[in-house]
Amino acid sequence: MRPTAFCLLENNGRLLLQEFWHEHDHYHFYRPPGGGIEHGELAADAVRREMREELDLEITDPQLLTVLENIFDYGSEIKHEIVFLFRTELSDERFIHTPEVRMLDNSFAFRAVWHSIDELIDGKVVLYPLALQQRLREFFPESLSV
Repeated sequence: MRPTAFCLLENNGRLLLQEFWHEHDHYHFYRPPGGGIEHGELAADAVRREMREELDLEITDPQLLTVLENIFDYGSEIKHEIVFLFRTELSDERFIHTPEVRMLDNSFAFRAVWHSIDELIDGKVVLYPLALQQRLREFFPESLSV
C-alpha cells in the first residue's frame, strides 16, 4: 500500500494533469501531479514538496478535498494507493498561458497538459484515480458549463 498526495491545479475551468502512457494496455491516461508521501511526512507537506520537485512551483495553501482509496491492475500487478487529494488555484504565468508543461519526476521528463473540467467529467479522457472523475462535479461546481 502506498500513501500519495496529488494536487488539482486549477485555472479558469481547467486542470493541469500529468500525461502517462499505459505500457500494458497502450493508451494515454492522466492524473494530477503529485507522488508518494515519505515516512514521517504530512500529506500537505508532501504535496508542497512534490509541486516544488516536479514543477518548480510553490503552493502555500493547498485545500484538502478528500482521501480516496485507489486499487488498480497495472499489467500483472495489483496496486493499492491511499490518495490525499488537494486543490489549489494556479495563477503562475509560466503555466496558465501554455498548453503543455514539462515536468520532472524522479529525473524522468513528463508532459502535463490542460484539460477542461467539463471534458474530464464527460469522460473524454481517461483520468485516474477513477474515483476522481466521478467526484469532479462535486469538487468544481463553479467550473461547469451551463
